[in-house]
Amino acid sequence: MRIRLICAVVFSVFAFALQAQTHLEKLDEANQLYYSDAETSYEICNTVEREIKTKPDSNVLAEVYLCQGRYFLLKAKLEKSTALLNKALAIFEQQNNLSRQAKCHSLKSILLGRIDNRTESLFQERKALALYIKAKDLEGEISSLTNLSLEFTRVEQNDSALFYLSKLKRYAPEMKESNKYYLYQNFGTYYYNVRNYKEAIKSYEAAFEIADRLDLVDSKSTVLMLIASPYMGLKNYKKAEDNLNKSLAIATNNNLIHESNEAYTMLINLNEELGNYKKAFQLKKLNDKIEKKIYNLEKINKINEIESQLELTEKEKIITQKELEIKNEQLNTIKAESRITQLFFVIALSILIIVFGVFILFRVKKLNNRIQSQKQMLEQKNTEITDSITYAKRIQAAILPSIASFKGEFPNSFILYKPKDIVAGDFYWMKTVGDTVLYAAADCTGHGVPGAMVSVVCSNALNESIKELETDNPAQILEMTRTLIKESLSSELDDVNDGMDIALCAINLKKQIIQFSGANNPVYIVRNKELIELKGDKQPVGNHYKEKPFEVHQYQLEKGDTVYTFTDGYADQFGGLKGKKFMYKKFKELLINISSESIETQQGILNQTFEDWKGELEQIDDVCVIGVSI
Repeated sequence: MRIRLICAVVFSVFAFALQAQTHLEKLDEANQLYYSDAETSYEICNTVEREIKTKPDSNVLAEVYLCQGRYFLLKAKLEKSTALLNKALAIFEQQNNLSRQAKCHSLKSILLGRIDNRTESLFQERKALALYIKAKDLEGEISSLTNLSLEFTRVEQNDSALFYLSKLKRYAPEMKESNKYYLYQNFGTYYYNVRNYKEAIKSYEAAFEIADRLDLVDSKSTVLMLIASPYMGLKNYKKAEDNLNKSLAIATNNNLIHESNEAYTMLINLNEELGNYKKAFQLKKLNDKIEKKIYNLEKINKINEIESQLELTEKEKIITQKELEIKNEQLNTIKAESRITQLFFVIALSILIIVFGVFILFRVKKLNNRIQSQKQMLEQKNTEITDSITYAKRIQAAILPSIASFKGEFPNSFILYKPKDIVAGDFYWMKTVGDTVLYAAADCTGHGVPGAMVSVVCSNALNESIKELETDNPAQILEMTRTLIKESLSSELDDVNDGMDIALCAINLKKQIIQFSGANNPVYIVRNKELIELKGDKQPVGNHYKEKPFEVHQYQLEKGDTVYTFTDGYADQFGGLKGKKFMYKKFKELLINISSESIETQQGILNQTFEDWKGELEQIDDVCVIGVSI
């Protein structure tokens, strides 16, 4: 009796699991039909919901809610869509199904975007991205990064767009070709937004190559239309017109009405800009016909949408049900044939594995030996390179004044120095001339090894200037330094513009007077929670298209003042919740807030704030901040 009972229970569990699997397969079919036949997809979801009413299954129910929520989003029934997506999300959260949670958040992002709640829309898409990353769902992560980069390029928030595009670019090798098209298209729009027209053209051309290879007709028309904009920016109107005509030809031949409208609109603007008003008028008449057709189509689509929202008649219900039964029978037949094919395939594969097993073992052993040998060679090369760069760090350290010597001149001071790599393009410098102490925070072209090499040249040029001039005037020192740097880094190439940005201070502690000259960098003086900014000249110390003599600024210091010199690495660091730059406004506020603290505490707060802001992101540049309290 017990055995029969146990068997009955096991059979019931097995039958229920089989039924649940069948329901999930039906929902998978609905998902595949969604893009081509949304109505049938929705009916399949409703059928599954009715079938599981007697034996609810949370896995299946969550997928039904998600399927229905997406359908109502398509049909602009946003309240229903929101309720269903939230129901699905609650179940997926209980199951800890991260990828499906992410899908719900991504759909909610689209929904909120349609009611112009852009802030919450971005929040939902970022949440989706975080969940896809946690789930290690690469395809979902690529989709979210693409959506975010597209959104920010559309509204010309270029820093944020570049942040997400850079993350997306890392996955280019794993991307499907169709996803790469959107990567290049979005990069093209970013470059166009920042007026880098040549790079915009390169990116758009790469996108077109993919669209052409995959025969993505609407994408070819769109990207040819987009590429005209940077050509217009470069005043190359012939190229712009050629691409617009190609875009229009593809759109016309394939009855792409919206793409035709966009191409005509840009051609009209182009001819108006060139003064070809007669041609612009002719194009306008052709475009009016297109716009009239669009209006009519949209009117018909609106009527169809309203009709589809009405309850189906009994006759329509019967027809739909019959169609579903036929499709289910076809699906079951295909699955049965597929299982037989899979069985034969498994048998054939097993035979092949046995036949080639020994051969593969020998090959693996041979390849493993070769890999080990290559690995040892790479490790040796890596060690040699790292040793060389580490030794270069010792050489660069020799040009920097010691912290002890700096504190010997300024006892109440700190130097926060954080190279991006082992060696740096940023450096700090100090020399004493009579009663005046000269010191600087400098940022040379580049970072890493190239930047370090330039920093050695620039530091030596400062030392030579002091030696030759024997002056404490910072403007004269920068003038001489510029001459020496240009001589040292002279090249036959016209585009070599290596040099440095610098904030050079000369402080006479007896008179409590500061003289300052700067190249692109200012100096901040904080007094009683107020910040005074002495601005440098807008030119580097090096080659510049519009050179002018450096100015010197003199300022009377008071006891308790704190003087801050710095490079741009701190303010330019990406980080925070939204992955944006720290910015100089926030940097100023931070210096004002910490100015009353001890100099050691200030250094600690600056360092910790930078690390907290950076978080898990990469440090993008060298950082140098010097604080001197009077």
